[in-house]
Amino acid sequence: MMMFSEQFLEQGSYEIEYNGRKVNAFFTFDRKGEYILKFKFISTSSELGQAIIIHWDSFVGQMFINGTGVKKPKGRFPQTVIAQKYAPEQFEIKVVLESGKFRICNGSDLLGDEKIWRSLYGGCAMIIEELGENHFRMHCNDHDNDDDFDDMIFELHISKI
Repeated sequence: MMMFSEQFLEQGSYEIEYNGRKVNAFFTFDRKGEYILKFKFISTSSELGQAIIIHWDSFVGQMFINGTGVKKPKGRFPQTVIAQKYAPEQFEIKVVLESGKFRICNGSDLLGDEKIWRSLYGGCAMIIEELGENHFRMHCNDHDNDDDFDDMIFELHISKI
């Protein structure tokens, strides 16, 4: 099996078909407005640390975690890492999207040092199951070269404020 990151590049798309299923590199959100993103960790089956990663590349707006304003991370690839090991089972992030977009994907602690979280790399990909309007379950595959999509499963519910 070829790594998913290579397949995304080869096919020139962040959504591919694999074994009859749609596989995504990430979930993109680009609707202007104020939203509450409700996350819930369902399960993990990997021995490696797993995380939800939000990439804020072209995001213009504000974000709040637990009611406290948070600045967009600096750097070439600004991101917020929510490690499953340290986060509550359920948590919320308020987002005010003025323009641009953000992307949500999974990541894993490849080196086991909790310093570098790999996402959009190797086998990282997800199957996005739509549970209802703006309610999704993400079946994630970490960087390992397998295709079980059970390394981390989490839900995302988006509510407009």
